[in-house]
Amino acid sequence: MSKIKYNTLHYIIALLKEYEIKNIIASPGSQNSTFNFICQQDKYFKCYSVVDERSAAYTALGLSEEINKPVVITCTGATAARNYMSALTEAYYRNIPIIALTFYNKISNKYNMEPQYTDRSISQNDIKDISITLPEIKNNEDIISVITNLNAVLSHAKYNKRPVHINCPSSFNYRNQTLPNPNNIWHTEYFYENYKKIKNEIKNKRTVIFIGEHKKFDKETENTISKFAKSYNIPVICDHISNYHGENKILISHYRIINLPLDMKPELIIDLGGISGIYDKGGLFNYAKEQWRITEHYEYKSRLNGRLTKLLIGREKTIFEELVNDCVLQDNYYERIKTEVNKITIPDLPFSLAFIAKELAKHIPENSILHLAILRALVNMNYFELAKSIKVTSNVGGFGIDGPLSTAAGISFADEKKKVFCLTGDLAFFYDMNILGNRHINNNLRILLENNNEGEAMREYNILGYYVNDKCKELISASGHYKSGAKGWAESCGFKYMKADTKQEFLSQINDFCNKDYDKPVIFEVFTDFEQNTNANNKLDEHFKNIFPREACTNKERFFSIKNEYQSYKKYKIIRILGTKFKFKAK
Repeated sequence: MSKIKYNTLHYIIALLKEYEIKNIIASPGSQNSTFNFICQQDKYFKCYSVVDERSAAYTALGLSEEINKPVVITCTGATAARNYMSALTEAYYRNIPIIALTFYNKISNKYNMEPQYTDRSISQNDIKDISITLPEIKNNEDIISVITNLNAVLSHAKYNKRPVHINCPSSFNYRNQTLPNPNNIWHTEYFYENYKKIKNEIKNKRTVIFIGEHKKFDKETENTISKFAKSYNIPVICDHISNYHGENKILISHYRIINLPLDMKPELIIDLGGISGIYDKGGLFNYAKEQWRITEHYEYKSRLNGRLTKLLIGREKTIFEELVNDCVLQDNYYERIKTEVNKITIPDLPFSLAFIAKELAKHIPENSILHLAILRALVNMNYFELAKSIKVTSNVGGFGIDGPLSTAAGISFADEKKKVFCLTGDLAFFYDMNILGNRHINNNLRILLENNNEGEAMREYNILGYYVNDKCKELISASGHYKSGAKGWAESCGFKYMKADTKQEFLSQINDFCNKDYDKPVIFEVFTDFEQNTNANNKLDEHFKNIFPREACTNKERFFSIKNEYQSYKKYKIIRILGTKFKFKAK
């Protein structure tokens, strides 16, 4: 691992410069002394000394109000920061951007009786909009986290004119007064209007739109996004819960299957929507040098700690209308990706969740709603296309096991004439089964329960259950709880109960389950097992590898090889010697 040259306060100072924040009112103290010294030696900053922290904060209030720009106040540990509260309360209610920069001793905590420790983990709601405590930087992941958090705080102070708080670990490395190279950090610009002035920046970059979870688009907005995507010939990458059905759509599950060369990796991602439930995004965000995020709300959100260089605040329709290219570019970026995606086929699958999702996708009727439990149901469903009129939802906000049945039931209350489907596994089903007895449930609710008698997601690759095999069943994947199934509970709650133990039994009933009218809600329980699902997943993986072969390793490369690797926008040189991997940051 490359040596860490800069500590946390160096990145604070560098980003203050990026945001053109110059004015600092410093109170003396040991914990903030290095910050004060470096800023004092840097002619960029205009520094003032005020000994009393209470006065310092009110002085900053007056200065900030007059220049209409953020002002930094900084102090040491102990009780010093307590004296900021009155002025920060004033700033909160008057929308005056004060950046309270406090420092803490890294070895202190509330249990070790170290002098001058005060607990800043909780503070009053009305003295700041955002409060962050930054770590001491020990590796590259810490650097990215620090930069992301600082951008969230500093952009909020600069553009939204609000008070914020940064709690920073102290450092006494005053000899290193150099700062990180601006090319290795990023800062975020906010745009509230006049989006047209940045459209030229799209033309010369390989660009994609990424849409996370999203409410159903109105027709005008979806048409505008389609027009924008076609005008630059760029793909719109998303999963089913994006509810995007416009032009140039590529499912993220399909994108991660194909094997794109470096000259087809995106350079710019225009991001909108909420959390995506697909963890593996095929390296989509590892290569992009920048992200732009579109949001109607004044909030900083960065997808996977990406380089969020622009935050476009406003209605999606309005923003895309202004960004549409005046004449369609001749670039064939979307067609090149679509050509690869069109090579994807699905093999004949064993009886498994993937097979169930494939058949459900074929039989679910138009204009219905599909609610997916998290993880396996969500991932498997995204291999398969759905009719454009089907709305898809999933509880990816908190991303917990709780509530898939209750959420689907609530959706079904809204329109009793519209069929609502829920695809869930057994643990999530039995976790939430109390809702089935609710007297408001109507016959428009259809629950497809895949019961493999354990939490399969806890046995996936790179999770502990994968490595300990059957030892995981007792506590990790919680096997053996509901092997008798849901029939008794379903029928006692007034549901029609259907069951399948084999592929043939399932195929003989899936169309009726989806399309036949019943006078009661329906639960269709399908029994599979872990081995069947594993075989299906392995078969899919092997099938996709045959379509999109990865570069094979020669005998020589097994002994020695040098390759480039990209992670979180940074380039690394990977050297392998006799099976040992060495990783170096590359310029």
